[in-house]
This record gives sequence, structure tokens and C-alpha cells, in this order.
Amino acid sequence: MKYKGYSSYNNRNIPWAEKIPSHWQIKQLTRFCKGIGSGTTPIKDIKDGLIEGSIPWVLTGDLNDDELKECQHLITDNTLNKYSALKVYPSNSIVVAMYGATIGKVSLLKFPATVNQACCVLPPSNQYESKFIFYTFIAMREFLLSLAMGGAQSNINITTIKSLSFPFPSKPEQHLIYKFLDEKINPINLLIDKHLKLITLLEEKRNVLILNSITKGLEPNKSMKYSGLRLLGDIPKHWKLKSLSLLLRTKKGSRSNKLTKEFCSKNKGPYPVYSGQTENNGIMASINQYEFEVNKEGVILSTTVGEKAMSVRRIQGRFSLSQNCMIISSKDNSCLMSYLEYCLKGIFQLEKDRIPKYIKPSFRKEDFQQIKIPVPPIKEQKDIVTFLNKKILPIDELIKLSKLLILKLEDKKSSLIFLATTGQITPFHNTKT
Repeated sequence: MKYKGYSSYNNRNIPWAEKIPSHWQIKQLTRFCKGIGSGTTPIKDIKDGLIEGSIPWVLTGDLNDDELKECQHLITDNTLNKYSALKVYPSNSIVVAMYGATIGKVSLLKFPATVNQACCVLPPSNQYESKFIFYTFIAMREFLLSLAMGGAQSNINITTIKSLSFPFPSKPEQHLIYKFLDEKINPINLLIDKHLKLITLLEEKRNVLILNSITKGLEPNKSMKYSGLRLLGDIPKHWKLKSLSLLLRTKKGSRSNKLTKEFCSKNKGPYPVYSGQTENNGIMASINQYEFEVNKEGVILSTTVGEKAMSVRRIQGRFSLSQNCMIISSKDNSCLMSYLEYCLKGIFQLEKDRIPKYIKPSFRKEDFQQIKIPVPPIKEQKDIVTFLNKKILPIDELIKLSKLLILKLEDKKSSLIFLATTGQITPFHNTKT
């Protein structure tokens, strides 16, 4: 599908857009949007269990690159009055994520709400169409990511957002552009939502398979005993329950703070650098040196901070570790690493599910040492691994396929948004040619 553009363009001083239509303006955000702000996390009230109220409190995890019609958390009037940094923003405000893995995620509020400190809020105004500016934030996401600063967790701040320059057509034209995008993008969003729901169902099925196998075993009608832990319930009578501090050791990279993206780009080579990210199998980059050398039995790589904390995968070979991750290795021969990979996936997910969504997950050595896992005999461990490999492979393939389709749909969506909000295509002539 090909769309028509405008009749004339000028090269303008916008870092993320090479040209815009000649009749459009360029405006810095603060010239047309007033009252830009943020929020906070009422830590004391959270600890005291006093935040379950009626006032919506939006976190970056709620942001969906779409209209936001509900959020997970509510605060009380008392909390709102107690914390001066909390403010109720009106419906039709734009919320932009500033921290970590969610940088640049954006939503258009469809209800009045407060936010935490990781969100920047642009209140609505009669100076512009909120939906057009919302779409423009999506168009400039890669540029926003390039502005992020920080070590363990990259961030942008309100000052950075206030300094942004926007292509600025007339308000009636903004209206036409966002209506055009709504028409084209809503069907794409429906397809994306369909595949996201499928992924959620498949992941739930996978988690149930893993948990049942590592806590109940594969043999029916066996004698059971109470594990002593509510999370695990009953386990086979002949299995042991062991503390991770007795079974396993953890280690972080000794040079993790030095292995930045800049360092890696200057020292490219064949050896992977693992980090706290979960994309690309956890590999941030590859360099010409390594810190660890592990045989084919492998070790477990675990993320330690952020939304993906406690994600695990087995790795081997020569590699280094950047920040926000650690490796887990065995102290003895009582557990196969292949069994531990499945076991830790299941147990860590149970532990993570206990963390409230408004708290940033972290995985400390002290947390690790307190966790206990079921340890069956080695033969049963092998049988469990064989069973799970067979059952989970097709599930993982379906998840992989759905994620690939989502990526293609997101690319199509992003391209349309960029072209429309920078004037490369016009809503006045949007018929097929």
C-alpha cells in the first residue's frame, strides 16, 4: 500500500525527522504544553498497607502505546493529600515512561489519575490535539532511547522531554492525521492484542507444566508429604527439600560496570557479554575477551533487577557478565543443571508473583539463599527434563511465532505513525495508488 505525500517539504532542525511539509511549524514542547509534571511512590503508605483507595495511580508498567482505560493500582484521598508530589491529572493527558526498559512507552489517559515518579505527564490543552502528540511520541521513540543516560538503568528526565521539538501542523490538520491513524492502526492493534493473549495463555500452560513436574513428579499414585512451604504444597515423600544456599553458588562479573555498550562497541569479538536484558537470549554484545569459561553442562544465568528480574536460562562456553545479572552454579552433583533450569524457572516465577506490581523487582543474594527447592533423585530429574523438553518445545515454538508476528505488526504500525506525524504521507489523499 502506497500513500500520497504533500506538495512541498523543507529540511527542518528536528534530529529524528529529516524533513516536514513546508507549511508545518516546529515547536518546542514547552511552547504549546504547560503544566508538564510527574508523581511519586508513597513508600510509607505502601509499607503500612494504606494505598487501597479509589484514586487511580498509574505506573510505567501500565503504559500500552494506546488509550489507557484502566490501571491496576489505587490510592486513598489521605495518601494524595499527604504527598505533595502526587497530583491528579485530567483525562486525555499523555503519560510517557522515563525509566529503564519502558523508556518511551506512552499512553493517552482516558480517566483522571495520579502517576509515580517514572512517568512524565502532559496535560491536555486547547493548543493541540492530545492524540496527535501521543502518536508523535511513538514516532520519536528511537530518538528518546538515544537520549537515555545512566549505568545500571538508563533514564530520561522531564527536562529532556521538555526540550523536545515537535512537527506542528495546524490543529485541524492534527485532528485529521490522528483520525487517519486511528482508522489504519486500530485493526493492527486488534491483531497484536490477539497474539498477546495467546502468548499469555501459552506461557501459563508452560508454567503449570513446569510447576506440576518439579513439585509433584511424573508418577501417579505416589505417597506425598507436606513440603512445609505454602508455595509448594505437597511433594513426593522420597524427595528432599533443600535450600539454594546449600546447593548452589552465585557469582557476578568482576568487571560488570566497565562492560558498557560503548566499551563493547570498541572491543568487538566472538565472546558474548550477558546482561539483565532478555532480548537476544540475554546477549548485550560480543567482545574480544572473556571472564568465564563453562563446560557444556552449563550454568544458570539470572537477571537481578527490573521487570525481568529472576528470568533464567542455561548458558555455556566463554563469556562475560555486564550489570543486572549473575550466574548460578552447582556446589555438588545432587542436581542436574538441566533440571535446575526448569526448577528455578518455576520457583522464581512463584517468588516474583508475590512482589506487588508497584515495587521494582530485585533479586539479591540474601533472597536467593532463603529459597528452597524440591530435589528428586537424579534419575527422576532426568525423566522430568526429558518430559518437559518434549512438552514445552512446541509451546515455545508457538510463542516464538506469535512474537515474530507481533514484531512485524509493530513495524508496520510504527512506520505508519512515523510517516503520518512527520508529514511524509497526508490524510487528505490516503487512498491506495
